[in-house]
Amino acid sequence: MGHKDNLVRKKDGSYVLKHKTKKYKEGDCHECGENKKDRPLGGLYRYNKDDMVLVRDYIERQLTFYSSTKSITPIWCGNCQSLKEYKSVIDDKKRN
Repeated sequence: MGHKDNLVRKKDGSYVLKHKTKKYKEGDCHECGENKKDRPLGGLYRYNKDDMVLVRDYIERQLTFYSSTKSITPIWCGNCQSLKEYKSVIDDKKRN
């Protein structure tokens, strides 16, 4: 089925014509703009076992080092499952 058109979806959800954007690259995620092929070290992806080990190690280090951090949640792109950011919950009672 796959209907091809001349639109590109931007991160904010809006659409623009391909020729009015920076050069559109094959493999770009339409939601977050991540392109695994373009990054020298690659991104971190939820479906990659080695990447999940790195994410979990990072979270464990942060929770161990910062006692005021109650929890950390990795936020993944809904489309390509690349790591977008971490969301932390801080315990205000333990803050300096």
